[in-house]
Amino acid sequence: MFHAIIFCCTALTISYVNGNIDGDVIDVNTVYKELVALRETVHGQNDRISDLERTINNQRKTIQKLTTDKETEIEYRTKIERRLKIIENNFVGKYSDLRSDFVNNDDTTSPNGADNHGNTNDTDGLTGSYKGMVKTHAISRKERLLLPSNEITSEHVVAFYAYLSKTEINPSTHHTLIYDVAKTNAGNGYNAVTGIFTAPTAGTYVFTWVTRMYEAGHSTEILVNNVVFGSSYLRIGHSNDVSVSGTVVTQINKGESVFVRVHSTLAGNGNILSQDYGRSSFAGWLLH
Repeated sequence: MFHAIIFCCTALTISYVNGNIDGDVIDVNTVYKELVALRETVHGQNDRISDLERTINNQRKTIQKLTTDKETEIEYRTKIERRLKIIENNFVGKYSDLRSDFVNNDDTTSPNGADNHGNTNDTDGLTGSYKGMVKTHAISRKERLLLPSNEITSEHVVAFYAYLSKTEINPSTHHTLIYDVAKTNAGNGYNAVTGIFTAPTAGTYVFTWVTRMYEAGHSTEILVNNVVFGSSYLRIGHSNDVSVSGTVVTQINKGESVFVRVHSTLAGNGNILSQDYGRSSFAGWLLH
């Protein structure tokens, strides 16, 4: 009987131990699976974090580019407004002098010695002439932008030459180059405010432009009637100062426009130089 009891206790003990071992094995497998799942979760989160970092970097670059473009646009608008102010002041001064001339003429006596102040009809006629002239010459702001500033030097000659008064700082794509110093403008076709040449007569024209750069690279285009007609390209390395030119010959009609701009899609880098040592310029003339 005693031996039977010992046998039963031993069997129960072995069974209990085996049961605990099986339970431990089940727990280890569960923990391992959970660790694997956790590792996969961490990897997934790391990938998402990397994607977010790339997105932030791209957004930072975009914001920086937009800021630079905005600063360039503000500078361009400021320059245009300053030029418009100069034109408006010149316009007001010109017709103020004209009015003074009329007043002085009104104060003088007629050739036969009569005093013009005593002739009311003559004064009314003078005032009417002055008003009519001012009305004839009164132009809108938009028209002043389109009118070239220099006088016609010859009835049959059309030719112009202009250059940038200062360096263009890192111009963006699609930026119109305004050669604001017009040294020659025979035929009154070039506008130094807008940088646009408008053909005063139809014919065959030659146009050439020079772009100077230092440690920079840009492509420029010449547009005839808002269509790209030619281009030039230059990219230079460290400590190099080089100029590139482009020349086109084209038949254009009266009233069609020609201007130069930075390439519309190819982004450049660096400045377009213009100084006493070398100018970026734009020129053209009527060939026939």
